[in-house]
Amino acid sequence: SCHLAHMLCCYSNHPQVLVEGVKIALAMAQTQAFTRLGSKFWDEIPMPGCEDTNLWSDEYWTCMSRQYTTTIYHHAGIAKMGPPTDPQSVVNHQLKVYGVPRLRVIDASIMPTIVSGNTNAPVIMIAEKGADMIKADWGGGYEDSRVRRRRRSSDQVGSWPCKLNTEHD
Repeated sequence: SCHLAHMLCCYSNHPQVLVEGVKIALAMAQTQAFTRLGSKFWDEIPMPGCEDTNLWSDEYWTCMSRQYTTTIYHHAGIAKMGPPTDPQSVVNHQLKVYGVPRLRVIDASIMPTIVSGNTNAPVIMIAEKGADMIKADWGGGYEDSRVRRRRRSSDQVGSWPCKLNTEHD
């Protein structure tokens, strides 16, 4: 399997791979199948930082590939869920942020590692489970369609997790 850092290193040292990819994409966009769908090369504004190159040349596409960097991967894992003994974990199993009362993280960032497929379904599951946990903490079960709000004192909300000190002196 490829690591993102490895791929970025390889492509930045061999930009011709990206330049050829751009040329293939442009050629595909000019086929009858794509033009029938209204596909058009957007050429109104050159890439900032590449104004000193000849537009649409290999030199321009090399510059563009270095200026416009992103990943096709969905971002995940920046607020890792894990036990309080894990120094890299940010939230506990109830999605509560360690040491920050009344804050939960309920999105793809809690996944310790990214899933191998699209993140849509796992994120929906995380959101549904997170919503259920919030409702359970606040009394759950709303009988009608109106959201019933009630204030609770901080001692009613329950204790919030703190990170355990795992460093040994």
